[in-house]
Amino acid sequence: LRPFLKNEYRIDDHENLHCMFCLEGGTSEDPLFHSGCACRPNSGMSIGHISCFQEFARASFSDKKKRNDSFHCHVDTCSHCSQPRGGIHSFEMCLILWKLNDPDCLTRQHVQITQGYKMKNALLCLNSALGEAYDSPVSDFINFCRLRILILIKNVRKQIQDSDDVQTEILDDYAIGNILICTEHHQAAIDLSRRNYEKMLIQDPQSKSLFDIVVRNYATSLLKAYNLSLKSNDPSYAYIEKAEQLMRNQIREHCHDIDIYVPDVNLLCRILMYQKKYTEANQILSPCLEKAQRVFGPSHPLTQGLLQLDANIRPYIM
Repeated sequence: LRPFLKNEYRIDDHENLHCMFCLEGGTSEDPLFHSGCACRPNSGMSIGHISCFQEFARASFSDKKKRNDSFHCHVDTCSHCSQPRGGIHSFEMCLILWKLNDPDCLTRQHVQITQGYKMKNALLCLNSALGEAYDSPVSDFINFCRLRILILIKNVRKQIQDSDDVQTEILDDYAIGNILICTEHHQAAIDLSRRNYEKMLIQDPQSKSLFDIVVRNYATSLLKAYNLSLKSNDPSYAYIEKAEQLMRNQIREHCHDIDIYVPDVNLLCRILMYQKKYTEANQILSPCLEKAQRVFGPSHPLTQGLLQLDANIRPYIM
């Protein structure tokens, strides 16, 4: 996985940019990498050597408050832009935290309560690390491993009678539903995503970011199932119509929150393209793309996704 991830965020400017921790430049043997957040690579923020970010993870784990606050000790979020980190730095830091919590979490048979919390955190870190390689050449194997890990996490929580709230349960089911989508178990993904969506409506509809990823997951499962049904003589039009309805509602609710708005527009435009509504998709995409380029910059993954979508739409509206 490392060679795949290293190609994604590598920085080859060894003269002008420096590691945010040790302040040294990169070399061909020890290059700098961007941390995958919203900070622009040429700004000098959130870039560094892998070894420096690994040491940062160790230091964060040694901080009792950070360790008690979250399983990832807050290393998953950039301190400059407050956006999630991703890529090789996130992968390596999560592996460090996995080993510091419980390196034997995958083989441990009998779980005591104290060890159970460490085991749960270790599994969460390992799942996060593998999640960084979701689109690698071995993605099917990665998804299978993550599914096993997530089910194990749910079992550990039951054994130690973990008092995590409903949001945690919803996030677990969201992650499982996302893997079911990736592995093309579409009906199972729809059923799980719909239950999660209905649970969210009842339990905690005010949590915008959590509600959004649940809705997006549900709409994606419907879109994938519709796409599969196109190969038969009986397309599931109800799926694509429901997906469009869900995402239109989301965009109306969150058009001023760019972190939610951009991925929602991306999904809605893809839904519209499947229905050959290219002009409408372009009308929705254009202002969102302009805003994403201004806020995130052209090289950010969210902006890149919109640019690819724009390239796909343009041949149909010219």
